[in-house]
Amino acid sequence: MGKKAPQSKSLADYAFDIIGAMVPSCGPALRMVELGQKRPLKLSERCVLLYNSPLCPHCRCNREKFDIERAKMREIRAGRS
Repeated sequence: MGKKAPQSKSLADYAFDIIGAMVPSCGPALRMVELGQKRPLKLSERCVLLYNSPLCPHCRCNREKFDIERAKMREIRAGRS
């Protein structure tokens, strides 16, 4: 078999990457909640959590897990105070 030529990104790929960075997503929201359980969140991290809290508006794939983990984070935060 021959070597495959490296595929370059198309304009559509770049457009979807940009749109994906602007739309709220499950990944960053869940990461911030898990990080918030380990230590207090910085202001910038709280902004990321607030922005991504709606999660994926088109699928709501991790809504239950996010709600459970966020409740745990709030309990831990209340215990720290």
